[in-house]
Amino acid sequence: MSTDPWQLLDEASTILAVHAHPDDESLSTGALLAALAASGTRVVLVTATRGEEGEVVPGAVAEGDRRALEEIREQEIDAATAALGIAERHWLGTAPALAPGAAPRRYRDSGMTWVREGLAGPSPDAGEDSFSLAPLEQAADDLVALVEHVRPAVLIGYDDEGTYGHPDHVRAHHLAVAASTRTGVPLVQIASDPGSPGTTTREHPGARDAVREAVDAYRTQLTLLGPVGGGFAIRHVGGQDDVVALRTGLRG
Repeated sequence: MSTDPWQLLDEASTILAVHAHPDDESLSTGALLAALAASGTRVVLVTATRGEEGEVVPGAVAEGDRRALEEIREQEIDAATAALGIAERHWLGTAPALAPGAAPRRYRDSGMTWVREGLAGPSPDAGEDSFSLAPLEQAADDLVALVEHVRPAVLIGYDDEGTYGHPDHVRAHHLAVAASTRTGVPLVQIASDPGSPGTTTREHPGARDAVREAVDAYRTQLTLLGPVGGGFAIRHVGGQDDVVALRTGLRG
């Protein structure tokens, strides 16, 4: 079997992307997933948490809207995944992403604190039900159940840095590694640093409209500022400026 991550994706009829929160699929892999879907690949998404601990952009929720944040973020992820062309999506801990015989369970957003600019660390308030502290074996059982249900040719996940160190991203990396090891399905990792050794990069210019629509669906989490060279400028809810790129760096 090829170890070239791009060849693995090019030849896959079905892929399963493993993400931590609503919006991660669009910010980290939106261009890649849209390009795969447009090429005819069946793209399936599993998200570990509902992003309950996220802040909210002022004015993003209408006055009088009493819905819990996770309900709003579920509506946002529905719109974003439709824009990207994702065939189906699941929550980890909800069937079919649930170990056989287990009662449905929720993995809660762990929250985070900034260690320094661009690097996140664990939140001191994360509870026992948070994704980053839940037993890895239990979460792996749930993901393996979904892998056996979907039967993907490739898993897509974070590398060991988890894009910017968010504890849920790092846990999602370990989860994807565990599921890959147990099922034999190869794991392709999204490079946190596209310039790191061993990373190969591909541009996705045709995904521009899909990515813009997907990113703009997350009004509670970010503000879409407009196009920049190679992607879109955004401002996160915490005020950090960032770029959602129309290119992807992969590690095998």
